[in-house]
Amino acid sequence: MDVTDKRILFSILKDGRISQRKIAMDVGISAQALNYRLSRLIEDGIIRGFTLHVSPRINGYLEAFAAFRTEKDYDGDVISRIKCLEEISLYGFSGKDQADIDRKLGNAVSKLGSPVMQYVPAMAPLGMNINSTDLEIINILKTDPRMSVTDISSQLDIPYMTVKRRLNLLMKNHIIGVITELDLSGGDIVLYSIFSTSVDRAREILAPQTIFSISDSRAGVYTCFSESLSNARGSISRIREVDSSANVMILYDYKFYS
Repeated sequence: MDVTDKRILFSILKDGRISQRKIAMDVGISAQALNYRLSRLIEDGIIRGFTLHVSPRINGYLEAFAAFRTEKDYDGDVISRIKCLEEISLYGFSGKDQADIDRKLGNAVSKLGSPVMQYVPAMAPLGMNINSTDLEIINILKTDPRMSVTDISSQLDIPYMTVKRRLNLLMKNHIIGVITELDLSGGDIVLYSIFSTSVDRAREILAPQTIFSISDSRAGVYTCFSESLSNARGSISRIREVDSSANVMILYDYKFYS
């Protein structure tokens, strides 16, 4: 895997619905060269697939995250599972209220032991009113997260501009997102997550590498991409300077559930 491949992966990790035309422009290669490289990354199993992530906020649910130091796997009621080095696993939960979150976290604790990190972000407003068209778009994207606006419009018999406008709103308000699933076993790239209470500084330092984040005024979880371990180490060191208690987790596998 060369630098160009890594930049392609970074683009598609940041936005799982990014068009091939936009990736080619960002990376600085021809459409033909990009198509060849993407096909090879898929054939080699580096890009394993795409999953539509729907924020629990759409149902008025809370989110929670907890990290456990354990060799055990947990197959309970979770919305995401991130496996990290040093035998740490980070799980995402959703619940209709705090009591529901506490119950699900309690079930995980009974299997995995006490968490080394736990975070329940304040629920942000949706930023839009969800209508039946939005739900239809979400349901069809669950079958093919990268389906084009043209195909969505055709299959749902909804005007193209309506689909484009509603889809842009859903993405802009972080109600949906497309997760690119990679095989990280090769070690050519590094994905890492940082939990920090220095929200503004962490956001500023990690912005060039962040592919996914969730935060409020108290804390945040930032998942980042790096082309090498040495580059990741530099960003982690800068975070340590402003937040010595920040939790750092190097990913080797992850799964989000739609």
